Amino acid sequence: MIKEVTKHELLFEVKDVFGRKIRTTKDYWLKIKTLKHRELKYGIREAKKNLIAPDEVRRSVTDTTILLFAKEVKGDILIVGVKILNGEGFVITSYQTKEYKKKGELLWPKKEK
Repeated sequence: MIKEVTKHELLFEVKDVFGRKIRTTKDYWLKIKTLKHRELKYGIREAKKNLIAPDEVRRSVTDTTILLFAKEVKGDILIVGVKILNGEGFVITSYQTKEYKKKGELLWPKKEK
C-alpha cells in the first residue's frame, strides 16, 4: 500500500516513460542527498528528466519491484531507482556513476536517433 502524501510533503510527481506516476517527498529527497548519496551532484531537474526520458530502464536483479532508470548526464550515468507498487512508484535512490554495470532485464531500450 502506498502512503498518502500531502501536497505540502510532495517534492515532485511525474509520469515515467511507461505512463506510471512516480513521486518523491521533500524529506525523502533530502535523505538521499544528505545521508544515502552525499556525493550526488545532480538535482531534481535531472532526476525528473531521467524518469520521463531515460536512455534505458532495467529491472533490479535483487528485487523485481525495483526499476533502475539510467541516463547519461555530462559524462556521468545518472541512476534513479524506483520502487513500483500497485502500478505507481516512488524514488528510493539516485546516484551517478562512471561505470554503469548493465545488470537485470532490459525494459526500455534507448531510442535511436
